[in-house]
Amino acid sequence: MEHTAEAPISTFVNPLLHDPTLWLVFSFAAFVVLAFVFGRKSVLGILDAKIDKIRNDISAAEKLQIEAEELLSQYKSNLQNASIEADRIIAKAKQQAEDIRAQAEKDFNDTMARRESMLKTRVEQMERSAVEDIRRYAAELAISATTEIIAQKLSDQKASALTDESIRHIGEKLN
Repeated sequence: MEHTAEAPISTFVNPLLHDPTLWLVFSFAAFVVLAFVFGRKSVLGILDAKIDKIRNDISAAEKLQIEAEELLSQYKSNLQNASIEADRIIAKAKQQAEDIRAQAEKDFNDTMARRESMLKTRVEQMERSAVEDIRRYAAELAISATTEIIAQKLSDQKASALTDESIRHIGEKLN
C-alpha cells in the first residue's frame, strides 16, 4: 500500500513540478529573499548615504542662509552707518562752507575798511598838499607882485635898507 500512497502524491506533485508558473513563483520568491538578505545592507547603506548627504546639504544650506542673513544685516547696518556718515559729512561741509563764507565776508569788509582808510588818508594828504601848493603859489604871487610894485615905487636907497631889515628880521625868526 505504500505504493498506492505515493501515487496520489506523485500524481499531484509531478504536474506541479512541470508547471512553469510554479517555478516562476519559486524563482521570484528566492530572488526576493536573496536580494533582501544580500542587498539589504548595500541598499540601506546607499539610502543612508543619500540621507546623510541630504542632511549635510540641508545643514550647509541652513548655514549659508544664516551667513547670508548675517551679511544682509551687516550690509544694512553698513548702509545705515554710511547714510549717517554721509549726512554728517554734508552737515560738516555746509558748516565749513558757512565758515568760509563768513571769513571771506569778514576779510572783504576788513579789506574795504583798510582801503577806505587809505583813501581817506590819501585824500587828506592831497588836500594838505593842495592847500600848501596854493599857499606857496599865493606867496610866490604876492612876493612877485610886491617885488614888482616895490621895484616901480622904491628907490635904490630905500630898497637897500628894506633888504637889510628883511634879512635881519628873517635871521631873528630862524633863531
